[in-house]
Amino acid sequence: MFIRPGTSYPNTNESMEIRQLHQFKNRVIKNHEERRNGHLCSNVLDSLKRWEFEVNPTSEDDISPQGRMDMQLLARRMKDKMSEVLAKEINPNTFKIYASEDRKVMNSAEEFARTMFGNDFRSKIPIEKIENNSSFIGLESCPKWTDAVQNSEASLFRKSPEYLDMVSQMSKRLGFLENITDSIILAMYESCRYHKALVIESYPAWCGLFTRQELQLLEYHEDLDYFYKYGYGSEINTKVGCPIAKELMGYLNDVAKNDTDGPSAVFRFGSSAGLLTTLLALGVAKDTISLTHSNYPAQYRRQWRMSRVDPFSSNFAVVFYKCEQGDEENKVMFYLNEGVYDYPGCNVGLCSWKFFENKFKDYLGPNGCNEEVCHDKSRASDVRCGVFVAALIPIVLAYLSV
Repeated sequence: MFIRPGTSYPNTNESMEIRQLHQFKNRVIKNHEERRNGHLCSNVLDSLKRWEFEVNPTSEDDISPQGRMDMQLLARRMKDKMSEVLAKEINPNTFKIYASEDRKVMNSAEEFARTMFGNDFRSKIPIEKIENNSSFIGLESCPKWTDAVQNSEASLFRKSPEYLDMVSQMSKRLGFLENITDSIILAMYESCRYHKALVIESYPAWCGLFTRQELQLLEYHEDLDYFYKYGYGSEINTKVGCPIAKELMGYLNDVAKNDTDGPSAVFRFGSSAGLLTTLLALGVAKDTISLTHSNYPAQYRRQWRMSRVDPFSSNFAVVFYKCEQGDEENKVMFYLNEGVYDYPGCNVGLCSWKFFENKFKDYLGPNGCNEEVCHDKSRASDVRCGVFVAALIPIVLAYLSV
């Protein structure tokens, strides 16, 4: 099971962007109270006046109290759903927990393990550390990846009629005679989202400045950004994820053949990039039409929606159901954020092992992945992308009798 950290505070760069809103807030208030140019409702303006960015620099990019609760609740739900698996003796051979050394990742893993296995979990199942960002080592020096990011459709979307109209309407609403910058709009959006995530019952001040349609448009902008950074928009992302699927298929194949003494469950805590690469490797959350800057209206029902696929505490699990009665076939099921994922070709998400094995059979061969995907083979500076996915096995295997 691959698990993203619980609700976290903004990182240093995000905090810097949000802090610039203090000065901008004063300009908006002045536009309304002195220049009489603004059009915000009085309650929205009052909320904006009270807004302060209160994240302590020492807490930046760390898990929040809400995030700790996220992990506790997730662990409790997993205990209920995995009662048969957890009935086994708890030791490092039956359960594995992996986490990178990133502070919010490690703290999330510890909170989850403490709730799942007890306060003394370290004596039962120590958390095994993995190298930070091991799944994406070298991407920044991979030309195909950097080209895809730099030429992202997200930047083109900011020049689209829909986006430019939003900028114009928002600028007028806030009392400005000229358009405000993209950086300010995106900082407002970040503040809105973080505040809501950190304090669920709140109604953040900056959220009140957007209409529902504007929030949906900015959500699409972010989805576009992730689609080309870590999603199906760049061919290299799928190739980078290939070794994940290859290792997963090898492990499942061993289980199907009763050739493994491996753990009953594996919990891996990592970044959004790691989670999304895992989904790509298995063809999850793939739309029939790619997201582009020009087809926003047609993408209302898209699967690639980060608020649903990759929110804080997002998780993805592959469960193997080993059937021992007669000729009953073994089954495989995907769970995305604890809900059954209706995988194409399966019965309401429940796949026969033969279907799954056949679909990903290339991964079982010795040449299942082309590691030299960053450059043409003729170039001497090839970056071997196989190292990008070191030690990624984001699965939970449940040995259940059906």
